Order: sequence, then C-alpha cells, then structure tokens
Amino acid sequence: MAGYAAVKLGYTNLGFLGGMAVPAVIRYGLGFVQGADAAAAELGIEVTVNYAYGGQFYGDSDITAVMDTWYQGGTEVVFACGGGIYTSAAEAAQKVGGKVIGVDVDQQGTIDGSYGEGMTITSACKGLTATVNTLLSAIQNGEWDNYAGQIQNLGLVSADDLSLNYVSLADSTLYNDDFTEDDYKALVAAMFNGEVTVNNDSSNADPSSLGCKNVKIGTYQESIK
Repeated sequence: MAGYAAVKLGYTNLGFLGGMAVPAVIRYGLGFVQGADAAAAELGIEVTVNYAYGGQFYGDSDITAVMDTWYQGGTEVVFACGGGIYTSAAEAAQKVGGKVIGVDVDQQGTIDGSYGEGMTITSACKGLTATVNTLLSAIQNGEWDNYAGQIQNLGLVSADDLSLNYVSLADSTLYNDDFTEDDYKALVAAMFNGEVTVNNDSSNADPSSLGCKNVKIGTYQESIK
C-alpha cells in the first residue's frame, strides 16, 4: 500500500532501505515495489526504485552516505524499513528536502520531530491495536487456544472498518488531490475482495525477481554493511 500511495501522490523516483534481509523486511520491500508497479501501470508511467538492505537495523555513516547518493541523484522518497535505520534516510533527506516513509507504526511524530515537519509522507503500519484487541477478545471468550503457541500472518479482515485490519497506512498520511483518503479506502477494498493481489513470497530478496513491468530497479545492494 505504501508503494502504491507514494506513486499516486506524485513520486516517481523511490527508494527502499531495508534493515537485514529477513522474511519480514523482504516482504515489506517486495510489497512496496509491487504497489509502486500497480500505481504506475494505472498512470501509464514508469517509476524507478533504488533498493538496498543495510545489513543491520540501525543507521550509521556508511548507510547515510548511500542515502546521500540516492537523494542527491534524484530519489524523492525512501521507505526506511528496519528498526532505527530510518535515521540514515532521514539525515540524507533533510539535506535536500527529501521525503521518507516510516514502518511498523506511524513514525511521523518521531521522524518529523527530529528532522523536519512534512518529511514523512506515510508509514506502513502493523495493526498493533487490532492485534491486541483480537487477543484480548479471544481470552475473554475462552478462545485463546486458537492463537496460543502459533505464528500467524495477519492482514486485511475488513473492507469497511479499517481499524480492524492488521496492516494499514498511517492516519497521518499526507493525502492530496491525486490520492485521497477515499482512494486509500478503495485500495483496501480491492485488496480485501481479491481484485488486487500481492505476492508475499520472501524466498528471493532481489526485487528484480518480481518481473514488474512499470518499475525500473535503479540500483540494488544486497547489503551495505
């Protein structure tokens, strides 16, 4: 959803900075590319995505140097995905007025508060509130055994009440006339109904494996560190 939103909001030079190439981060990155590809196809354009894994879950001078190269080379927004690695993206973005996409929770307050208002265009969020509510309800209703000791991949469960979903865009998303909140709700509905599908295979960390037709992978680094 974040990649789709970024392109619909008008950005055509994107970046993905992952932490380590573990399944969760790989899925975030490949989903980002697929979303960007879908939006680009609708708009009849090609977008570029620079793509790298930092090899760690925190930013440092080496990773910031790569981000400097990206932003100064035309990258407009970077999806920083992996713990504190966002600091390297934000430091580089701050120098050129670039943008950042947060991850896991709404990071607008954290990133904008430290690096400048308006830097965070959205965040790809896990539905932590929905998850806690689901588990508390299960305990209350004597259904804890349905979840205890299990690892489950949770996603969209409602096209109407977005607060129930286990994945979402942040409430602080900087919508505009080209991508409104209603457009976001329509995207969620299309995904929930199966009209839009996402490949969540994490066996190959290289985004070129997706074969997207409207996304050009600019640079790819398996690990900066």
